Amino acid sequence: MPDSNESLTLDLQPSSSSTKASNVYTSTPFKFIVEGNVFYLHAALVSRHSRPLDRMMNGDMSEAQKGYAVLEDVDEGTFGRFAEWAYEGYYTPGQVIDRSLDSPSPGESAIEDGGSVRPIVSPPDISQLEEALPIVDVEPPITIERRSYAPVSRTHTGHKKRYKEYHRHIRSPEESSSATGSSRIQLKESFIHRKATVRRDSISVPPPHPNQGPEEDYTDVFLSHAQLYVFAEKYDIKTLRKLALENLQNILAIFTLYEERTGDIITLLRYSYANTSESIWAIEDLRTLLTHYVGYEMDTLMKDEDFRDLMISDGGALLGDFMKMVMERIS
Repeated sequence: MPDSNESLTLDLQPSSSSTKASNVYTSTPFKFIVEGNVFYLHAALVSRHSRPLDRMMNGDMSEAQKGYAVLEDVDEGTFGRFAEWAYEGYYTPGQVIDRSLDSPSPGESAIEDGGSVRPIVSPPDISQLEEALPIVDVEPPITIERRSYAPVSRTHTGHKKRYKEYHRHIRSPEESSSATGSSRIQLKESFIHRKATVRRDSISVPPPHPNQGPEEDYTDVFLSHAQLYVFAEKYDIKTLRKLALENLQNILAIFTLYEERTGDIITLLRYSYANTSESIWAIEDLRTLLTHYVGYEMDTLMKDEDFRDLMISDGGALLGDFMKMVMERIS
């Protein structure tokens, strides 16, 4: 049996985990400047999460020599959420904005869109949309199998050719309403029941707040997750990237898409497609998630002229992803 002195010595030995924590919090803080605001983060903590940022602080880059970094590719809110997550294990999303406080004057019909007011456009007859989006007779399983596809042509000519290829699957709205309704229900069910991995283990993550009416603007909420995803992808922070994706899925799954709030989703789609690369379908990414969501909310979204324009803008990237998903489900 060890004597009392030996026992005392053994008791005072720090554990490996406490040693690592001590090394992190006793490391020299590194200075980050974002939109003119200064953040000091422990260098060892940042290095643990991101190799690119580690090289910036400790490698041969000019930032390491100067002792600070000016980040031009991120906004203050997003970097603040990264810092919050690095220290706390979770982050606080953007805020819901109550648009009833800036409603139009009496007698003026308008839809609020990102804080601005625009006239209501009468929704088109759904039958007129067949040329823009085929109605597909499918009986898909809830679990979607991911397959690899060659890059999709981003030309409008290519889209017209694809429509012709899919024409044999098109039915009239009367013939296919039951089948398409069932398909959208299954799409929604599979979206809602996506398995979380990072969020599941983050016990401090607060539950999302479902919207209660069309006056609640969720644009900032959606963008906060998407912007953090883009930041994490650029700086190779895999756990944060996955958490942001799961948090976005979580709120979209309980979001009621009122016609007045399609602008919230369109803003999210525009940002996401402008700041991410083409999906690799073996990997769950932001575009894949949003394509899945669009699939079961297509009826409501297609009533918005801005969404119809988005489907064919920038070479039709969103349309191409959507058609890939359709082809997966009928193959």
